Amino acid sequence: MQARTLKIIAALLIISAVFMGIIGYKISQEDSAKIRAAKQIQPQNTEQTNFSYAQKLIIANRSMDKGEIITTEDIQLIPYPLLVEGSYTKADDIINKKLESKVAVGAVIRANNFEKQSALAPYINPGYRALSIKVNEVSSAGGFLKAGDQVDVIFSMQASKETYNKSMSRRLLKNVRLIAFGTDIESEDKNIVVSDDKKKPSSKTIKESGKSSRSAVLEIALDDIPVLTLAEERGELRLVALGELDIEEAASDADLIDPELGAQKHMSDADRTAFIRDVTGLKPPVAPRSVYVYSGDSVETIKVRN
Repeated sequence: MQARTLKIIAALLIISAVFMGIIGYKISQEDSAKIRAAKQIQPQNTEQTNFSYAQKLIIANRSMDKGEIITTEDIQLIPYPLLVEGSYTKADDIINKKLESKVAVGAVIRANNFEKQSALAPYINPGYRALSIKVNEVSSAGGFLKAGDQVDVIFSMQASKETYNKSMSRRLLKNVRLIAFGTDIESEDKNIVVSDDKKKPSSKTIKESGKSSRSAVLEIALDDIPVLTLAEERGELRLVALGELDIEEAASDADLIDPELGAQKHMSDADRTAFIRDVTGLKPPVAPRSVYVYSGDSVETIKVRN
């Protein structure tokens, strides 16, 4: 009985071993199939992992305002799915350049961010306008004027029927800023740059922008624009350059102006009325009087006619 039991146990062990061998074989075959399948899929995953956009563009790391200078910390080069016109791919192309328009954070930096929107607008002070008048070598201080100079505007008129047989010569405007002269325009660093073709000035351009200039652009107060236009139509205008001491004295006088009353006018209402009457023979309507009403820290200007 004992020997028979041992035989049964031995037979069961053999059967178990065979069964386990079959299971192990099947498991090994399944693992091999999985490995082969993984090897077939792996190249496709590799291609997806290594996928990159066709170009990299420079974007802004932060929001920047007009007038700021681009630094290395302000920009970064990132892959971009689309080709943007006027964009940059090299940081050296824009480092230390000055922005002429506002740039939002994350925006692609473009060439038009560094282009001035207007040739004259950045140089005109609030409350003033740029007005061009005809000049020649004689009427522009021998053609030696430059953009940025301070000038007086002189009006002269010869006697004739059209001028009611009157001759006249008077200083219309004083201490007027010359924004542009010929092809030159005053830059923010007080240097002269060519504004017509946005190229560096050549010796020929500099020569022609002086004595052969045919126009001068003046910064004129709003109330003086009609007077200057009338004066150019009725007679001759000349520009007289101011000396350094007179310019400094005018600047010190401007600092004494009460900011609550606004900027000082180049012509008083009385002078403006007298000039129009003398030139046209017509008496303009009386200018309204200004009454200033103070309320705490604020001031209100009220025009009152007689």
